[in-house]
Amino acid sequence: MSKICKSCGNYYEGDYCDKCGYGNPNLKTHSADKYKKPTKPPRFQTEEDKAVYAKWQKEKQEENGMTRHYDPNAGKKTLIIVAVVVVTIIFAALYKSGVIFSSNKTDVVEKYFKAIEESDFESFVDCFPKEMKYEYEAQCKEGGYGEKQVMQEVLYADFIESYGEDYTIDVSFGKETKLDKSEYDMSEYKAFYGSSPTISEAYELVVNVTFSGSKGSEDAKLYMYVGKCSGKWKIFNITQDNGILFNSGR
Repeated sequence: MSKICKSCGNYYEGDYCDKCGYGNPNLKTHSADKYKKPTKPPRFQTEEDKAVYAKWQKEKQEENGMTRHYDPNAGKKTLIIVAVVVVTIIFAALYKSGVIFSSNKTDVVEKYFKAIEESDFESFVDCFPKEMKYEYEAQCKEGGYGEKQVMQEVLYADFIESYGEDYTIDVSFGKETKLDKSEYDMSEYKAFYGSSPTISEAYELVVNVTFSGSKGSEDAKLYMYVGKCSGKWKIFNITQDNGILFNSGR
């Protein structure tokens, strides 16, 4: 016996409309969906009716993007993000203060001579506090020199002349003397540069240096003064037995 489709008005035989699909439980159409709504008043609904109507309501909300899916791991994810941010902040603070990855006071001396040997201007200026670093960079820029050029032709041209372009520098350390605050007064430094870093501790290091190359070699005994600024060791002054070789105060 033919039936009339409630959705499109087509006559069909069987369980569902062969034109629009109304009545086919496996076919989702807007035409069929409009009939998914309660047709009985609540007081006449059976428990089965209520379950079916609730299912239809849930499907409609999900289709319209109205249903919020609870993520049981949402709280954990938030805690992980917060923990990562906190750890990052703590790590940055400890690194800046020098508590972790703190360099040894002799490391900056070795870095200084390695930079001279390799004509590495960036590493060279990084061995000094920022005021001295900025002045070196300004001199390089004002003179129109390249970074390698200023090392080889301006700052250490005499090394190449005395020992040859292939010269190397060997460094060994002698006595270390911790300085009292009265022994590293920064007033002269501040007067010259306009500002001065805060030094938490300072040392005088006896450094034995050997310069050698194709043109000759020479030994020198240096007194290098290093200070710890914001957790990092910097060079402030260098003197030699027979007088001042390098002086931050000019």
